[in-house]
Amino acid sequence: MIQYPAELPLPLQEGYGLSTVDPMRATQMATGRTRYRIRHRYVPTEVKVNFNFSEEEAAQFEGWYVWAINNGFDWFEMPLQTPIGFKTYIAHFKGIYQGPDLTQISRWRYSAVMQLKERPVLTEDQYIGVSVGMPLDQFNTQLSGSLDKWYTRYFG
Repeated sequence: MIQYPAELPLPLQEGYGLSTVDPMRATQMATGRTRYRIRHRYVPTEVKVNFNFSEEEAAQFEGWYVWAINNGFDWFEMPLQTPIGFKTYIAHFKGIYQGPDLTQISRWRYSAVMQLKERPVLTEDQYIGVSVGMPLDQFNTQLSGSLDKWYTRYFG
């Protein structure tokens, strides 16, 4: 898998944001109620990013964009901050970037929208662990022990 160059800075915090495509479809019924259904299970997430590069970094970014990821066509791995933490995601540029815009004497600003292949959300096991206040395997062990004691006491 192609990697975002480690020598280049990560996106700026300014303007950084995630947006998720709505997976539901709504149909207005004759009775006035609305019927909802799932349109698709794959829910794409888009990330708005801004980069601030030096001249050398800007040249490397544009070269990487053209030659490594085929003018933004190919998917690549990049570390990003999301609500579930800082981790590496598989991403893809959604169209070509905007810029470069000169922001200082030798600093260049690029803006882009990227699409993440995987929605940044907890796994089901992680969600259950957070909900019960302990990891799922620990919860299962404690529940099994309690059920064994109960069964032995009443049916033993």
